[in-house]
Amino acid sequence: MKKNTLGVTRLLPAVTLAFGMLFAGSGSAQESALSFVVSTPDRQCDEFNRSWVVSSTHTYLSIKVQAKWSAVGAKEMQEEFILSPGSSRAIGCAAKLEIVAAEILQF
Repeated sequence: MKKNTLGVTRLLPAVTLAFGMLFAGSGSAQESALSFVVSTPDRQCDEFNRSWVVSSTHTYLSIKVQAKWSAVGAKEMQEEFILSPGSSRAIGCAAKLEIVAAEILQF
């Protein structure tokens, strides 16, 4: 009977530790995915807005990106798209661009 009790009490901390590592790992994966996404202004569209390019610097994994932008005098836009390794995508004219989220995709 004591062996069963010891096994159960040892199992609980192990399960708690495993869940903690799982949740801690998901946050750092989000941060590392963001480090591979670069937004750069491209050219001036008008007095207030410029075109933007969002690029992936990852060499072998695709990244799902959520970007939010707004042009002066226009509504805010949000789009989700996938960048292949080393690729880039042009975003329309905007005064500012924000990368809301990024996730590394593993197929």
